[in-house]
Amino acid sequence: MANIQPTNTFTYPLDWYANKIEIIVNSFPLFPNTVEVFWTLSNEEKSFGGSMIIPNEVVSQWGTDDLILENYVISQLNLVKTIIEETPPTETPINETPIDPII
Repeated sequence: MANIQPTNTFTYPLDWYANKIEIIVNSFPLFPNTVEVFWTLSNEEKSFGGSMIIPNEVVSQWGTDDLILENYVISQLNLVKTIIEETPPTETPINETPIDPII
Protein backbone atom coordinates (compact mmCIF):
# COMPACT_ATOMS: atom_id res chain seq x y z
CA MET A 1 0.00 0.00 0.00
CA ALA A 2 1.41 3.37 -0.98
CA ASN A 3 0.55 6.36 1.15
CA ILE A 4 2.18 9.40 -0.44
CA GLN A 5 1.96 12.69 1.40
CA PRO A 6 4.16 15.40 -0.07
CA THR A 7 4.24 18.79 1.63
CA ASN A 8 4.01 20.88 -1.53
CA THR A 9 1.03 22.93 -2.66
CA PHE A 10 -1.24 21.82 -5.48
CA THR A 11 -3.67 23.87 -7.55
CA TYR A 12 -6.76 22.02 -8.74
CA PRO A 13 -9.53 23.54 -10.83
CA LEU A 14 -11.35 24.48 -7.63
CA ASP A 15 -11.48 27.74 -5.70
CA TRP A 16 -8.99 26.64 -3.05
CA TYR A 17 -5.43 25.34 -2.65
CA ALA A 18 -4.43 21.94 -1.34
CA ASN A 19 -1.24 21.41 0.60
CA LYS A 20 -1.54 17.62 0.87
CA ILE A 21 -2.22 14.80 -1.53
CA GLU A 22 -2.81 11.31 -0.23
CA ILE A 23 -2.72 8.35 -2.62
CA ILE A 24 -3.88 4.97 -1.33
CA VAL A 25 -3.43 1.73 -3.25
CA ASN A 26 -5.19 -1.38 -1.99
CA SER A 27 -3.44 -4.74 -2.27
CA PHE A 28 -3.34 -6.27 -5.73
CA PRO A 29 -2.05 -9.49 -7.32
CA LEU A 30 1.51 -9.80 -8.55
CA PHE A 31 2.00 -8.26 -12.03
CA PRO A 32 -1.45 -6.67 -12.37
CA ASN A 33 -2.67 -5.23 -15.65
CA THR A 34 -4.15 -2.15 -13.96
CA VAL A 35 -4.37 -0.82 -10.40
CA GLU A 36 -7.06 1.37 -8.83
CA VAL A 37 -5.87 4.20 -6.58
CA PHE A 38 -7.86 6.42 -4.26
CA TRP A 39 -6.67 10.00 -3.90
CA THR A 40 -7.53 12.89 -1.60
CA LEU A 41 -6.52 16.53 -1.92
CA SER A 42 -6.82 18.53 1.28
CA ASN A 43 -5.85 21.60 3.22
CA GLU A 44 -6.66 22.70 6.77
CA GLU A 45 -10.32 23.39 5.91
CA LYS A 46 -11.39 21.34 2.89
CA SER A 47 -10.84 18.01 1.17
CA PHE A 48 -11.72 16.53 -2.20
CA GLY A 49 -11.15 12.96 -3.34
CA GLY A 50 -11.84 10.28 -5.85
CA SER A 51 -10.32 7.25 -7.54
CA MET A 52 -8.71 6.41 -10.85
CA ILE A 53 -7.36 3.41 -12.71
CA ILE A 54 -3.60 3.35 -13.29
CA PRO A 55 -2.92 1.85 -16.75
CA ASN A 56 -0.53 -1.01 -17.44
CA GLU A 57 2.25 1.19 -18.89
CA VAL A 58 2.44 3.15 -15.61
CA VAL A 59 2.04 0.06 -13.41
CA SER A 60 4.94 -1.65 -15.22
CA GLN A 61 7.21 1.38 -14.60
CA TRP A 62 6.13 1.85 -10.98
CA GLY A 63 8.28 -0.77 -9.20
CA THR A 64 9.52 0.73 -5.93
CA ASP A 65 9.57 4.37 -7.07
CA ASP A 66 6.34 5.89 -5.76
CA LEU A 67 7.12 9.16 -7.58
CA ILE A 68 6.05 7.47 -10.83
CA LEU A 69 2.60 6.82 -9.35
CA GLU A 70 2.44 10.23 -7.66
CA ASN A 71 3.42 12.10 -10.85
CA TYR A 72 0.86 10.17 -12.89
CA VAL A 73 -1.98 10.97 -10.47
CA ILE A 74 -0.94 14.63 -10.29
CA SER A 75 -0.84 14.92 -14.09
CA GLN A 76 -4.21 13.17 -14.53
CA LEU A 77 -5.80 15.60 -12.07
CA ASN A 78 -4.30 18.56 -13.96
CA LEU A 79 -2.53 19.67 -10.80
CA VAL A 80 0.38 22.08 -10.68
CA LYS A 81 3.00 21.30 -8.06
CA THR A 82 4.46 24.41 -6.47
CA ILE A 83 7.39 24.22 -4.12
CA ILE A 84 7.04 26.72 -1.32
CA GLU A 85 10.25 27.88 0.21
CA GLU A 86 9.90 28.59 3.86
CA THR A 87 11.96 31.39 5.32
CA PRO A 88 13.76 30.33 8.45
CA PRO A 89 12.74 32.17 11.59
CA THR A 90 15.06 34.99 12.55
CA GLU A 91 16.69 34.77 15.91
CA THR A 92 16.26 37.71 18.22
CA PRO A 93 19.43 38.35 20.19
CA ILE A 94 19.05 38.41 23.93
CA ASN A 95 19.81 41.83 25.32
CA GLU A 96 22.17 41.10 28.13
CA THR A 97 23.13 43.89 30.43
CA PRO A 98 26.67 43.64 31.68
CA ILE A 99 27.00 42.89 35.36
CA ASP A 100 28.85 45.59 37.24
CA PRO A 101 31.68 44.18 39.30
CA ILE A 102 31.32 44.44 43.05
CA ILE A 103 34.02 46.68 44.49
